[in-house]
Amino acid sequence: MGIQGFTSFIEDNSHLFTDCQLCNTRVVIDGNNLCYRLYFDNGLDVKHGGEYGKFADLIKLFFNNLRTCHVEPYVIYDGAYESNDHKFTTTLERSRRRILLSETIARDGPGNLLPTLASAMFKQVVCSLGVCCAQCDYEADREVVMLANSWNCPVISVDSDFFIFNIRAGYIPLNHLYWRSVCKRKTQDQEDDTGSQEKVPYLKAQVYTVDNFCSSFDGLQVEMLPLLGTLMGNDYLPVTLFQPFYSQIKLPKGNNVFFSRRYARAYGVISWLQERESLEDALQRVLNVFKKSEREDYKMMIQSSMVVYTFFRSYLVDYFASGTLLCRLLTHDGYPLPDWVLQNIRQGAMPTMCLNALANHRVFLHTQIEDLTQPSANTCSLPIRVAIYNILLSHDESQVLQESPKSHKKSSRHSKEFCVEEYDRMGKDLKRTFIRPDYESTRYGCLPNLAGVSALCEEDRRTLLLEVLGVKAEDISQIPAGLQLTVAVVCYWIQHANPKVSFLHLYCLLLCFIRHDIQTCQDPLPAELLPEPTTSTSQQGKKGKQTWTPPKSWIPKTVSAFFDKFRKPSKTRSFDLEGVHGFAQFQSCMQYAMYLNKVACLPLPQPDLAGLFSGIFAHELYKEMKNKADVLGWIMSALGKTSQVAEEFYRLQTVVRQMVSEESFATRQQSKTARKKQKRRENSAASSSGYGEGSSSSSSVDNEDLKEQETSVDVVASCTLENKFAGLMSLDCDN
Repeated sequence: MGIQGFTSFIEDNSHLFTDCQLCNTRVVIDGNNLCYRLYFDNGLDVKHGGEYGKFADLIKLFFNNLRTCHVEPYVIYDGAYESNDHKFTTTLERSRRRILLSETIARDGPGNLLPTLASAMFKQVVCSLGVCCAQCDYEADREVVMLANSWNCPVISVDSDFFIFNIRAGYIPLNHLYWRSVCKRKTQDQEDDTGSQEKVPYLKAQVYTVDNFCSSFDGLQVEMLPLLGTLMGNDYLPVTLFQPFYSQIKLPKGNNVFFSRRYARAYGVISWLQERESLEDALQRVLNVFKKSEREDYKMMIQSSMVVYTFFRSYLVDYFASGTLLCRLLTHDGYPLPDWVLQNIRQGAMPTMCLNALANHRVFLHTQIEDLTQPSANTCSLPIRVAIYNILLSHDESQVLQESPKSHKKSSRHSKEFCVEEYDRMGKDLKRTFIRPDYESTRYGCLPNLAGVSALCEEDRRTLLLEVLGVKAEDISQIPAGLQLTVAVVCYWIQHANPKVSFLHLYCLLLCFIRHDIQTCQDPLPAELLPEPTTSTSQQGKKGKQTWTPPKSWIPKTVSAFFDKFRKPSKTRSFDLEGVHGFAQFQSCMQYAMYLNKVACLPLPQPDLAGLFSGIFAHELYKEMKNKADVLGWIMSALGKTSQVAEEFYRLQTVVRQMVSEESFATRQQSKTARKKQKRRENSAASSSGYGEGSSSSSSVDNEDLKEQETSVDVVASCTLENKFAGLMSLDCDN
């Protein structure tokens, strides 16, 4: 939600904020809003598909600094859209704008578009930190306020609606919380045993309260604020609806257009409300500017908008107090949700997309930076979503539903009511499509209904998930558990991508995995940390020459330099939309595969999203590879040929390529530079040794037979328990 222009009005009246030292308290945080603002306000890349590792570091820093100051955070997430469709028009318009925004960003224009996996990764990191969190039935704003008032603690968000809510302990906009630096102040207590005073950590902040706001405008009553928020225009009613009202009141005139746009409406409405005796009087005067025949309709719309700023019974207060699982959310047919679903909702573990499919049979798909001349990146993940809808919308009333439905309307599997209304990009437009969830597995059989999922054994749920992804359990049985879903999604992505992706996409993605493995699990051993050299017996007496044997985890500087080379966007090479579109398809597949995994009660561990993908790294590496004639050979050479890093990459790409047919990949179009290099090699009289170089039977490594590659690459199979790819490295590539 948001009130048009109101944040600017508040920000330019700094006296409305009071300095405070945030410590030793609870805070209630608008989770969806915090996710957006942490990403956008810290300069993270939005053009290339996401920088999830850096985003994870920011999230950890934010919550760790809160806890350092003994601030206990409670993160609240949005639920489904309201079933009354009051915000449908606003949601529709925002989706249209995101499509055009994606084109603007791709052309180096301004704008922010949250990467596909950012929200899921935010929840994943917050959960890993042990932060208390919960998900609402519908929009979170009122629940956030009710929780904060029940605990008498402040709210943290970036949403102009919170300037209207009467939050007793105040509202701290995120840009008024200086969370990056922990300050310390001396206590007034007695000195400790060492003779020094204890210092209390805190965060500098500025807090806003409606009491301070109303006192700054003499005569303005707190009860008038919901009407102020409505008349200013919010997500429920546009400001254009009240043009007849604005034509009847006096608006201040500024010295320039900038003033009149930003302040005139706010000052005008506030001044007008100051003169009103009561809310009823003000509402009636607003209605009087409209035709008599329209007043009743306008009254209902205004009251519906105002009610979102009023209080109600919060089920989250009961949930945090006693764990009570009360819920207003029902299926589209009016049936209550199974207990295991309610538990996941309250724990913040149920994707919002699934809640919208359940409650509204309507889903707005995520817009990415992609090639708008190609089919939407979400096209390739459609079969996964169909399976999700099949489970969510199937109801076995005789076994599952324990309460009488509000509506006795039955949805036939072949009726329009049973379909999910999807909104996704087609070209540069937003298109509505009715998706019938008639997915039926060929090996598993009919998919279970929502309540029946939790009753299945883990093996059946795993079979269900892998069947949808088109992967056999035996194919990934030797892969470490934490990588199984990722590898299955990679295989699905390659086989369903439209347009097809090339081997370059696969190599870049696998190197993203390896890069994260190196950064988190490996020790690069900088010079100041190198182990003390040991004197070799055979070298004693030879001028005291010393040698040392590097540990298994050591990464050569050349390999580290290889990964560092692609950390930043190139200023000389152009943006490659083809490469970005392929990675966008992968992210869509991963997003909905993770959702299906959740709906199936997590038969496989969810992947670590922080290390799954780096947009800049993948994009820059992809552009570099397009200039290479022998891509695989170039990669293996850069990784140290027989080094452990090279082994990890080679084994991983071998596993994937054994599970996916070569025909699933797009034919690679070499750049002019790569074609020249290839021609020089083919014309060379002496063939060079290495990874496929000197072979005249193929124009590029992408078209080489897999077995020929295996014989040309000198790798040493080894296995180490410290490495998360250890299981892959022990695979037999000939099987």
